[in-house]
Amino acid sequence: MTRGLRLTDGIVELRPPRRTDARPLYEAVTASLAELVPWMVWAHAGYREVEAAEWVRRAGRAFADGLEFAFVVRSVETGELLGSAGLNSIDRINRWANLGYWIRSDRTGHGYATRSARLVGAFGMSEVELGRIEILAAVDNDASQAVAERMGALREGVLRRRLRVGLEVQDAVVFSLV
Repeated sequence: MTRGLRLTDGIVELRPPRRTDARPLYEAVTASLAELVPWMVWAHAGYREVEAAEWVRRAGRAFADGLEFAFVVRSVETGELLGSAGLNSIDRINRWANLGYWIRSDRTGHGYATRSARLVGAFGMSEVELGRIEILAAVDNDASQAVAERMGALREGVLRRRLRVGLEVQDAVVFSLV
C-alpha cells in the first residue's frame, strides 16, 4: 500500500515518509519547537536529526505493517516539507483511530493542517475502512481544536486527564468524524 501512495488536494501532498525526509523534517521540527513543545510529547529542546531519522524509519515500518499511517505533508507548489499528519492508535476490531497533525510554525495560517487532516480522514474511512476517527486536543490547544472544527469534526466533549502533554496529563477535547 505504501509504494507510490500519494494523497493530494492540489495544494498539499501527503505521502509516507522516506529516508530523504529526515533532514527537512528535523529542520521543520526545530524551527517549530516553541509551538510544538507545549503540545507534542515527542518535541523537546534537544531534538536531534537522528530522532527525525528514527521517526521516518519507524513510521515506514508501521505503515507497511498497517499498524499506523503517518504521512509527511508537502507543498504541491514548492515541494517543501510542511509537517506531518497521520492515523495512530488504530483499533481494527472497533474500527476507529486517532488523527494527529502538525505544521511547521512559519507555514501555519494557510489551511495546510486542515487540508492534511481532511485527506488523512478520508484515507482512514475509505482505505483503512474505519467507522470513527477521533482527534484529541489539549483543552488549551486552541489551534488544534480550530483545525478539527474547520475540517468538519464534531466536538463531543472533554475527557478528564486524557492526554499527556509534557510531564503532565491534561484534560482533552475529543472531536470525531464518523
